[in-house]
Amino acid sequence: MRNGTLRVVTILEAPFTMKETTADGSYKYTGFCVDMINELSRMLKFDYDLYEVPDRTYGALRDDGTWSGMVGELVNDEADIALAAFTITSERERYVDFTERYMDYGIGFLMKRSNKEKQNYFAFLLPFQPVVWACLLAAIFVVAIMLFITSRIRIKLNIANPGRDNDRQFNIRNSIWFAYGSLVRKGVEPAPRSLPVRIMAGTWWLFGLIVISTYTANLTAFLTVKRLEQPIRSIDDLAKQTEIAYGIPTGGGLYSFFRSQQGTGTIYELMWNYMNTEPTTFVKGLTGGVERVRQGEFLFMYDTPMLEYLIKKDPNCELMLVGKPFRQLGYGIATQSSNRLSHEISLGILHLKENGKITELRDRWWPKQGCSMDGSESEAAAEGLALDSFVGVYIVVAVGGALAMVAALAEVSWHSYCNNRPSVTTQQEDTNTQVSEQRKLTEEVLRGIDNGTLQILIRKTPPVIDTCPAHNGGPPDIKSDGKFV
Repeated sequence: MRNGTLRVVTILEAPFTMKETTADGSYKYTGFCVDMINELSRMLKFDYDLYEVPDRTYGALRDDGTWSGMVGELVNDEADIALAAFTITSERERYVDFTERYMDYGIGFLMKRSNKEKQNYFAFLLPFQPVVWACLLAAIFVVAIMLFITSRIRIKLNIANPGRDNDRQFNIRNSIWFAYGSLVRKGVEPAPRSLPVRIMAGTWWLFGLIVISTYTANLTAFLTVKRLEQPIRSIDDLAKQTEIAYGIPTGGGLYSFFRSQQGTGTIYELMWNYMNTEPTTFVKGLTGGVERVRQGEFLFMYDTPMLEYLIKKDPNCELMLVGKPFRQLGYGIATQSSNRLSHEISLGILHLKENGKITELRDRWWPKQGCSMDGSESEAAAEGLALDSFVGVYIVVAVGGALAMVAALAEVSWHSYCNNRPSVTTQQEDTNTQVSEQRKLTEEVLRGIDNGTLQILIRKTPPVIDTCPAHNGGPPDIKSDGKFV
């Protein structure tokens, strides 16, 4: 402390501490931490001077036993308070004092948003799982069979009224067609008329209404919100794969954590060994990590609050968070060891939490509008649905059309074959028809003779002598009844 003014060291990292240029060419500090220290200074009645740490690091223990960064500023009595997104760790706690946590966080995974979305030509099937589709298909046949059986029983027991009911129309083919058409909410024939069939059809219509409404709602969500496939879902997935490079910033708490895992046999040791073998895994600060991510095929591990801010503010919306954060930690304000100032500031932070001021400051500096955290396109920012969303539907229509054409060709071929080839049955039917007609004619003639309506006249005619000279000098031919004999 100099002349009653506290020396406060900080590091520029949005949105905690940022530097803005004013209209007169000077600069001023803004951000979450600046607003918080202003609230604490008014509450605890102290003045402060804010300056940036020269090496631009939070602080890590060097091999020679000295500290770098803001921790080194406190240990070397260059500063009274270290104000930043300062992670509270046991290693730092041995050299400096930390106040009450003012924010909790985890370590997140930052990656570049891939433009290659997972194509699924049958996306219209996604709203229901395969077992649901199978049950729906089975339900169509079950209802059709029940309609058919109910109609056959009514006909068998002579219950159906032919003038009113149409049970005979509900054969197995029409029953299946009725069940399918009703499920897709299309009017089909035959319409049910008998009471049992109407009850069954009404229940099936209600079932179809619920199924179609649920399907439509889920399909809307699947098609309007495009979610990208995340290659990394947890710290275990990251440690087991080698296709995607990953790294951390040097000289910070995360760096010290991974380095301390040597010899523990955990996945953190496995990750530390991998990063030591890759020359590009260690980057310089948050800015270096983000630049490396933008180049592609790289995952950067860092504090989630800062990553969330960067994603929301990203002009191209090409960054996203993947997987679940690990290491639940907290930020605090650091002071020199054994300094009563740490206790007073902790009480001030608790008071700011209780009156909601910390939450208010977070809402002020973390934008609510912006790019999506998981790389998906929100409904407001989503583009029009492309053709690939409907390829599966076109395939279904094409298959249905092809089957219809095959059925039509088969039907035409069969009828053509039957018409051009007279069968033995047809010839027998023609012979039976002729015999039947002759029998009927004979019966009518005999019946006419018996009742006197038909008379037979027999007349004898004299022989006729042919006056033409006989051939070869022979006698003339004699005709009897107009016939040559």
